Amino acid sequence: MGNKWVNTQRAPEHRTAVGLVTVTETRNFTSAPPCSASHTLQEMGYDFKDGKLVSISNGLDATDHRACTGSPSESLLKSVSDYVETYLEEQMNFRKILLPLNAKPSQPTSYIYVSDNASTSKKLLLLIPASGQGGPGVWAPSVVVDKGLDAGSQIPYIKRALSDGYGVVCLHPNGGNVMTDGKRTSVKYHEDSKQHLRYVWDHVIMKTKASRIAVGANGDGGGAVVDLMSTRPKQVRRKLFAVALSDAADNCFTSAGNAANKRFLNIVRVAYTNAT
Repeated sequence: MGNKWVNTQRAPEHRTAVGLVTVTETRNFTSAPPCSASHTLQEMGYDFKDGKLVSISNGLDATDHRACTGSPSESLLKSVSDYVETYLEEQMNFRKILLPLNAKPSQPTSYIYVSDNASTSKKLLLLIPASGQGGPGVWAPSVVVDKGLDAGSQIPYIKRALSDGYGVVCLHPNGGNVMTDGKRTSVKYHEDSKQHLRYVWDHVIMKTKASRIAVGANGDGGGAVVDLMSTRPKQVRRKLFAVALSDAADNCFTSAGNAANKRFLNIVRVAYTNAT
């Protein structure tokens, strides 16, 4: 009997967490309709056209339109993130997994997104945004607003990974504090990016069949990877074969700790890139 993540019904504001290993539903997304989250953007006067966020009223892209309206609002950034998450579900057949696994209905939860082949693929790509507003599928919603989905979202990386036979796991290191009854509450095991990655590694990644794991991390997401190397050295060195870092990647070497970690990180790192 293989490992399974039990389906968990949540309150109406949460989508259902679907088992990672056993997925019985199959859908063809080749001609799928537009993401259902787009109506929220439309209510705010925006929509995506050819991957760019544009104003519905005048057709200008969001950057030109904001020259008059100012910085993007928190609600717009949230709507952009929601759009990407819905895109992952409706267009790419990703599944939302609530964390901690088997949480009680009253317990605050975070979540990740996984591709439908994540449990069975021999290769996995983990995508980790930096602390701040980034979430599953999104490096930075403000960059999506200014430069489009190709620059600010993880969608291009996900498409490439899937085409190369990888399973994909989109982490959510910024989901560790949620509003519950009007109060901000920490999610157990997910208080920060390091704890989040540790939990996902132990309870999700290690339950898959992947023997080769690559990581794309932005900002202090790289620090979470270094922390994982220090706390689970044998597992990480056995499975991790590539790390791509962006923004403050050099700090990873400062925090890498012992010489063995630094040598390993120097071997597996494949790129340092600047933020777009």
